[in-house]
Amino acid sequence: MSLVSVRFAPSPTGTLHVGGARTALFNFLYARNQQGKFFLRIEDTDRERSKPEFEKEILDSLTWLGLAWDGTPLRQSARVAIYQKQAEGLLSKGLAYEETREGKRAVVFRVPKREIRFRDELRGEIQFNTEVFEDLVLIKSDGYPTYHWACVVDDHEMEITHVIRGEDHLTNTPKQILLLEALGWKTPKYVHLPLILGSDGSPLSKRHGAVAVLQFQRDGFLPEGLFNYLALLGWGAEGNQEFFRVGDLTQKFSLKRLIRSAARFDTEKLGWLNAEHLRALSESDYLGRVRDFYKEGEAKRPDFDRVALLFRSRIQTFKDLAVEADYCFQEVETYDLEAMNRSLATGGLKEKLAAFKRAIEPLPDFEDVVKLEALLREAAERAGVEAKVLIHPLRLALTGKGVSPGIFELMRVLGKETCLKRLSGLIERL
Repeated sequence: MSLVSVRFAPSPTGTLHVGGARTALFNFLYARNQQGKFFLRIEDTDRERSKPEFEKEILDSLTWLGLAWDGTPLRQSARVAIYQKQAEGLLSKGLAYEETREGKRAVVFRVPKREIRFRDELRGEIQFNTEVFEDLVLIKSDGYPTYHWACVVDDHEMEITHVIRGEDHLTNTPKQILLLEALGWKTPKYVHLPLILGSDGSPLSKRHGAVAVLQFQRDGFLPEGLFNYLALLGWGAEGNQEFFRVGDLTQKFSLKRLIRSAARFDTEKLGWLNAEHLRALSESDYLGRVRDFYKEGEAKRPDFDRVALLFRSRIQTFKDLAVEADYCFQEVETYDLEAMNRSLATGGLKEKLAAFKRAIEPLPDFEDVVKLEALLREAAERAGVEAKVLIHPLRLALTGKGVSPGIFELMRVLGKETCLKRLSGLIERL
């Protein structure tokens, strides 16, 4: 058996999005599963639209996702002379001809008119009648190769065994096979992945959450979470398992488990999976990453680690922390109206809260959550009410909201001074 070699071949004409990232990921997983090679090829022959900043963004995206390629990326713009030389070979055999365009010479492949069949590893046998194809330009009048020509030459010289790409390339495959046959080169195996649709079944777009890969990084997703989720878009393991670490996916990935139907991008499921990966991190790894995410802001606070740990089970992304724990980083300016109506309806509440405040003021600090809870329950018992009658307005005072982590654990994180100040503020309003 020959060594499996696959490639991901982006054009640096824009940022790397979900569809391209999924294609790269499937190539990576197959190569690693087969102990083969995963190569990166930069198809930058579109001189007007190719930009170095886009290339950097693509490389950064793949690196962040953990899709480490083998060797040095191949850049087509550095290989123009090779494509021209190979085209001369077809000219000499009479399989291509010269054409003058805008006063300059182009090389055009004469497409043979016949039926062509090939096997797609996912879809089975596919056939095309080449009579519907026009002759293919190989070398444009500016001397640069077209997509088809550069792709065929590179796949051969890189010894690519499997071409795994999106189904939008399906009509390109017979054209490239014709070129391979004309050159007498071996045809790789082809896999055309299904499209990724939005959650509503329409073409994937930004409104479905399909943004550039590095935007997910900026939004606080883990690369492991996005990696895991992208792997499920068109592939499935045996059983109902959905949470995978990278090593598990590498071990279990198989082309035989690819799904022919279009996948749907579900931001809610992505969020759920990312939360699972957040919780799977060791405490030190979690803190290191969340500190790095907030390194320019909240992470500088001395209580940041305690806040981050308290809210770990309540967030799906690092970005959520600033929203869910906003009252830990800034003063409570307003109260949620629904929470107010639900929490402040008990008669004589002002006096009951004031009594609880007097009970906790002598404590040296609020580190002992067991003691805090005991004092609240004692205050409630003396007032003749259930503990929740005091807990709900206490939560409102400390957070301005009707939900929070455990109230006594939150008091420990906020600290004595902040808690007493906010509780006094609500009592004064009452």
